[in-house]
Amino acid sequence: MVIEYGSFIGKDGISYPCLAGKPFKMVHNPPSSRAVLLIHGFTGYPGELVRPAADLFDEGFDVFVPRLPGHGTKGDDFLKTDSRDWIGEARRCADYLFSIYSEVSLLGHSMGGGIALIIAPDYPFKRVVAAAPAAVEDKKSLPFSPLLISFIALFKKRMKKEWQGDSSYHMHYENAPGDDEYLGSEYWSYNYPRQLKSLFRIMLDSTEATKRISSPLLAIGSRSDQIIGPFSAELISSVAKNSTLLMLDGATHYFYYDKDPEEEERAVRATVDFLKCGQIAK
Repeated sequence: MVIEYGSFIGKDGISYPCLAGKPFKMVHNPPSSRAVLLIHGFTGYPGELVRPAADLFDEGFDVFVPRLPGHGTKGDDFLKTDSRDWIGEARRCADYLFSIYSEVSLLGHSMGGGIALIIAPDYPFKRVVAAAPAAVEDKKSLPFSPLLISFIALFKKRMKKEWQGDSSYHMHYENAPGDDEYLGSEYWSYNYPRQLKSLFRIMLDSTEATKRISSPLLAIGSRSDQIIGPFSAELISSVAKNSTLLMLDGATHYFYYDKDPEEEERAVRATVDFLKCGQIAK
C-alpha cells in the first residue's frame, strides 16, 4: 500500500504545516475500476480517514481523500471559507472521479457526511455511507440559534475556547501527536461563528437532500456520540429511500479512530462490507 500525499486534482500550491492536513489517494497498479471518495468533517483533516481508506484499498478500491478548503492548514485559511467552498470541492472531486471510474461510491464523516448527503442526489454513486452525519430535522434541533450565531459573526471572527489533546484516540497516520497539537492550536482552540453558521446550513440541507438520494445508503451513528448525538444517523436512515442503519454502543463521534478498538473495528468493517456488497453483518 502506497499513500500518495498532495492534491489529486492538479497542483494546489499549498504549504502544509503537518502531514495530516494533506489530501491523499491510494491507487492500485493498474488502477481499479472502483473508487471511493471520502470527505472529512468540520475543522477536520484528511488524515482522520486513513483507517477506512486503507481498509477499502486492501479490498480492491482506489480511494481519494481531498482536503476541504480552509482545513488542515491554519485558522486564517479557515476564516476565508464557507459551505459553498466545502461543498464545491466535494463536487469537483466527484466530477473528476466519475470522469475516470466506472463505479464510484461515497463516504462522509460528520460534516463530511452532511456534504455527502447534499451531493449524493446529483450523481450515480454506487453506494453512500453517512458516518455520524451532520444532519438535523429543523432549526429547533440545532445546538445554537442561527440568529444568535449570525449576530455574533458580525463582531467576532473567532473566539478562544479551551482545548486539550487526548492521546487515547487511535490515530493511523504518521506524526500524529505533533499534528494533533498543531491542528488543535489552529482550529480546535477557537469557535468560528461564520463557519458555524455554514455548518448549520449543511445540517439542515443534508436532511432534505437525503429524501432525493436513490443510491443505497448506510447511516452509522453512536449512542455515545458527544458531538452530533445519536439521532442524526437515525434521522437520515428514516428519511432515505433505501437505507441501512448501524448504531454503535460505546463509540465516540470519531469512531474511525476510536478510543475503543472494538467499536472502531465494527464501524470500519461495516463501512467496507457495505461499500463492497451493500450489506453489513448484524
